[in-house]
Amino acid sequence: MKSFRSTLVALSLLALMPASSGAATKPLEPLVVGSENVIQLQWQAAQHRGRPVLSGYIENDSLYGMTRVRLLVEALDSQGTVIRQTVNWLGDDLGASARTFFEVPAPGPAASYRGRVFAFDRYEGDKG
Repeated sequence: MKSFRSTLVALSLLALMPASSGAATKPLEPLVVGSENVIQLQWQAAQHRGRPVLSGYIENDSLYGMTRVRLLVEALDSQGTVIRQTVNWLGDDLGASARTFFEVPAPGPAASYRGRVFAFDRYEGDKG
């Protein structure tokens, strides 16, 4: 009876423990599928005040304006595997057929980086 009680207590404590932080997590993927058909990204990795950034231009080739544009910035190892990710707000709306400059933080040092549109909200006509 004592070993059963000990086992029950041990299992109860195990159930209360948080999941291991070392567990593998699935990398984020863009929420807007097909955005590469209407949004063009041109960027390069650079340094700003000693920290890695992605800077470049985003161009909206669609007939709709976009607001709350977020970029997914991925740090890649030498084999091209994602090692870190961040989602950054551009801060400005992107009108229909418009192009604008951006500079966003990159997620720490890496062999290379990748930038993709993560999400945006679409609007028609004047936003005001």
